[in-house]
Amino acid sequence: MRKALCAASLVILMGISSVNVILACGDKFLVSSRGTRYQQAPAVRKPAAILIYTNPGSEVPKALAGVPVDATLRNVGYRPTTVGTPAEFEKALSQGGWDLILVGLADAEAVRKRVQGRTGVLPVVVNATTAEMKQTKQQYAIVLKAPTKSRTFLAVVDEALAYRSKDQAKTGKPAI
Repeated sequence: MRKALCAASLVILMGISSVNVILACGDKFLVSSRGTRYQQAPAVRKPAAILIYTNPGSEVPKALAGVPVDATLRNVGYRPTTVGTPAEFEKALSQGGWDLILVGLADAEAVRKRVQGRTGVLPVVVNATTAEMKQTKQQYAIVLKAPTKSRTFLAVVDEALAYRSKDQAKTGKPAI
């Protein structure tokens, strides 16, 4: 009788102590230290005005062809404005108030000199080699490499705006 009681106690003790080790399908989502993707809080975004220059001679229209840019940015609270001609771009740029300007790599340096740190510039690079990307990242902190998807596009825009905000807090003017 004593052996049976000891064996039963041992089996019960082993069962109780191994509860967290043996999890059935789906039980891992019930562990308090874990969370699922849909339980995580969404990213905090401040409203931002974004100017997108889709110069027909640049790589931007080709790079963003597969991404619903306007809808993607508006869904998260940004205010995008897309211009396609140099005259429209000059008019929009002279109005000011932009937090970020998305341009092709060929136009990026001229735009950056023109805004002189008041606005962030996000260059778009299409099918760049490793050496080209390395050189571009030396000039610009954040670069949008295309082809891209909506989530990647939004993540890069968020990163550029966050970098601009952080840099403004440090120096008083952005460096991108």
